[in-house]
Amino acid sequence: MGFFSSLMPPWRSPRRTGQRNFERGRGAELRGDFAVAEACFGRGALAYDEHLAALDREGREARPSDLTMAGICLVRVGRNADGLRLLRRALAARDIPDAWLHAGYAAARLGDREGAAELWSRYPDWAGQPVIARTLKTLVRDIKDGDGDLGAACEAIARAVLDQDRENARSRPFIRHSRPVPPHRGY
Repeated sequence: MGFFSSLMPPWRSPRRTGQRNFERGRGAELRGDFAVAEACFGRGALAYDEHLAALDREGREARPSDLTMAGICLVRVGRNADGLRLLRRALAARDIPDAWLHAGYAAARLGDREGAAELWSRYPDWAGQPVIARTLKTLVRDIKDGDGDLGAACEAIARAVLDQDRENARSRPFIRHSRPVPPHRGY
């Protein structure tokens, strides 16, 4: 075995595999193919686990965008505690709207009413996602008033994300490969 046999081509790196599966999962959600989306998020979560473990072994810090995509993959496959931990790390480094949204979702799934309301209330106005922002404001108000059911709140968030994704796809100019659909705001 020579020197080059130990190198991994960049197109086969765990980070790139995780990112590709994240993007494929988001696209499958937009098409309504939720079984494919779940499989893609599962593969993305495994690839990001490998990538983050390698960074930890090397003593390097992960990029906030990678932490966000990894956290979203984990939340989408039900690993809410792990996803919340990564999303909080991403938010400590950078203000990313999808990280606020999914961190709040993970907190709600874990039964943390105050944590979910606090995370969702910090969703930035500059994100340009009116369907999600409107839903979050309503849910935060309901949770703070003691009226909101966390299970119903999570269902409302899932519907709002899907509706916002469809609205984004309709409203953007149709130029293939110009930007990811739905757009990834802030990462």
